[in-house]
Amino acid sequence: MRLLKVFLVLVLSSTSAFQLAAQVEGVANDREGVVLFIESMPANQYRHLGTVECSTFSPDDIDPLIDHVLKQARKNYDEFDALIFRPGMGLCKADAVQFYRDPKAKKPRGSSRGEPEVDAAFKLSKAVERNGVLVFLQNNPSEEYTLLGRVETPVTFRSKNIEELVSEISKISKSTYPDMDAIVIMEGSNLRKASVIKFN
Repeated sequence: MRLLKVFLVLVLSSTSAFQLAAQVEGVANDREGVVLFIESMPANQYRHLGTVECSTFSPDDIDPLIDHVLKQARKNYDEFDALIFRPGMGLCKADAVQFYRDPKAKKPRGSSRGEPEVDAAFKLSKAVERNGVLVFLQNNPSEEYTLLGRVETPVTFRSKNIEELVSEISKISKSTYPDMDAIVIMEGSNLRKASVIKFN
């Protein structure tokens, strides 16, 4: 009987964590008119155009790396709306996708600054869980939340590997705030600083 109770508690807690991940939406960032899905998936249906990989001499910092993959995608595909970066690949492998459009919708125009305007619906994302933590990277949660605090990797942690940095900041966040739901990695921090949040 006791074993059955323990089993039910485990199933219910894993189910609620799964439901939270499935329900939490965000708004992905875009760059040069292309939506970036990192540690997330599009909330809208799309058509897969192909896969882009880094060249051998790719940069290891996040912003130059995203620019590099974007440039590679533009060489291979004429029209794509978004890049879905595959988890565990250190931002070195991305799927170029195109969203299905409403035939009655007006064609988007560029902004006054010359940048292409992105349909707000195309930026909706669904969070992906990594080791029990929802990670928002180049993506902002759209659910209401409470900020628990901020964390950063110690100076002694010297890795520039993107996967190791995300894992380390997630681990630090979880140990500092055990009842947390997600982290939002701060832009311009080279993946070394994050806001730790709990959904309301």
